[in-house]
Amino acid sequence: MIISRFISKEIIVNICWISLVLFGLVLLSRFNIFLSQAEVGKISAENIFLALLLFSPELLSFIFPISVFLAVGFVLTPIYKSQSSILDFCSYSPGKMFWGQKILVIGIFGISLFLSTTFSPYFTSMGQKLIDQDNTFAAKVARPNGLVPLHSNGFNAFAEKSDNGFEDIIFFDTQSTSRFVYGKEAVIDKSDDDTALVVTNGFLFDQANQAISKFETAKIPLNEPKFKNFVSLKALYLSSSASDHVEFFQRISFPIFCLLSLIFSILFSSYSSFFGREKTYFMLAITNILYLVFTISVFEPSVIKFNELALNFFLPHGVFLLLIFIISTNSMRRLFGYEGL
Repeated sequence: MIISRFISKEIIVNICWISLVLFGLVLLSRFNIFLSQAEVGKISAENIFLALLLFSPELLSFIFPISVFLAVGFVLTPIYKSQSSILDFCSYSPGKMFWGQKILVIGIFGISLFLSTTFSPYFTSMGQKLIDQDNTFAAKVARPNGLVPLHSNGFNAFAEKSDNGFEDIIFFDTQSTSRFVYGKEAVIDKSDDDTALVVTNGFLFDQANQAISKFETAKIPLNEPKFKNFVSLKALYLSSSASDHVEFFQRISFPIFCLLSLIFSILFSSYSSFFGREKTYFMLAITNILYLVFTISVFEPSVIKFNELALNFFLPHGVFLLLIFIISTNSMRRLFGYEGL
């Protein structure tokens, strides 16, 4: 039908524009966060734009569902407000409106599912590896070059890098020069449980205790980040780990939200012929935002059983699905004053 194709085109165009605007705003905010992290040495300045690129799919998977219900309301509320009599005359009910957009609904759900379950998690894991790599001890070791200011929130290390490790290493575990360790040589010892810096032929200077302690070998534990590889959705579901189950539900939460909020927005937009365009769009946006808040906030750290996680996850979706059923009934329309039903 011509009107269905016209509406689909308008919705797609508005989704693109709204996504672009929201993505630009969120990307600017993330850029400022990376700048602040670069100032304290948590990420290298040359990796900021690469990190932005890798975390962009994560931002898009969050922005896309929001853009969908905003775009649907923006397109359909004025149509129902100004052309409701023509639509009623043509027997183009909200149900037929939804059925006419079935290809669009399936396509939007498929895009959201791909973004949230595969595309976004993969690139997010790559981005997290990039940031974690910048926070390893080896990445923080710098060559001594004149007077260098000490950064807070971690130790500052200076050494000459060699094939086997480091030479003439000196590092501070505070921002003050009152305590530091010097070693002639040092290597990073990695094991399955922990990572440590093994320093040989050095000394510890501790001004607070008025002491200098010389040693032949010292093993200093390092709080190194744990690198996580991308895990498929099927592997998360089959895993016995509670954290993997939480991530499984988190990945499928946005696609389900996107689908249900899209159906709700298509059906509720028809109420603009009674409430008016502005009130309908406002109620549509507020309801979807509250639904989004409940969707995100259902994951409690204390819940570790799969059945409890599933119940907490599906409860808000079930309630919202019931709301969709209620607004689609003729009884609800008669309640708001629709005639001829």
